[in-house]
Amino acid sequence: AKQFQKYSWLRVPKIYWELSSPRILVMEYLEGGQVNDLDYIKKHKIDPFTVSNKIGQLYSEMIFTTGFVHSDPHPGNILVHKSPKGQVEIVLLDHGLYANLTDRFRYEYSKLWLSILNVDRKAMRVHSQNLGIKGDLYGLFACMVTGRPWETLIQGINKVKYSKEEKATLQNNTSLVLPHISDVLEQVDRQMLLILKTNDLIRGIEATLRTQNRMTAFWVMSKCCVHSTFNEQRSLNTARWTALRLAAREKWEIFKLNIYYVYLGVVNFGFLAALKQIL
Repeated sequence: AKQFQKYSWLRVPKIYWELSSPRILVMEYLEGGQVNDLDYIKKHKIDPFTVSNKIGQLYSEMIFTTGFVHSDPHPGNILVHKSPKGQVEIVLLDHGLYANLTDRFRYEYSKLWLSILNVDRKAMRVHSQNLGIKGDLYGLFACMVTGRPWETLIQGINKVKYSKEEKATLQNNTSLVLPHISDVLEQVDRQMLLILKTNDLIRGIEATLRTQNRMTAFWVMSKCCVHSTFNEQRSLNTARWTALRLAAREKWEIFKLNIYYVYLGVVNFGFLAALKQIL
């Protein structure tokens, strides 16, 4: 829990070690409704987009920044709660399954996501290959990572809203590529398997909350990817001048991202709605 102390809205049950034993773990009782309990969310006037934004921010931080990932985020392990002060809180339970990602994996996975968001097919192939994927399977791998069809990826997943037609395309084509999916799962870096599972569970939560088209999802993820790639470069270059140059480039990339996603928000949602999502 220490690595996420900056998130005042995240609650992790405290362990009462003095009451615990090698066989029994006694933890703090925290209230809340399951993240997919729409009746609870509606009753307590909790904004589903706020919930999705917080979960997305939390998991982007885990996957791209810290590399220590809670890998069982099914609805029973994520509760939502409104504090007496009106703040929406996320309660994260069951910390028995974590993925501990290597720095190199986080770098390559971050670069893969940035190449997908930038619709850079050459970079998609390169970073997929660095994660173990051979040849033209990089396209299918990118679809598995994002949960979106290839037609959407080449248009820009941050520009095309998720639709019923897209869902039907995925469902109809899955059976046709099952053998190739097996090939991808055999080839890919083993660290990726828990990430794929985690991605699917998070997408399932967003589908239940009907928040798949929120603009902030890619905005937050993009910033975490940028931070991750520059952190890796800094770790390999300790010279003071190089560190200053990388810091300046990182700030510039983040600035461009902020401008770009505000622009996308205005185009797709209008100024006030875009401002609400960003803030």
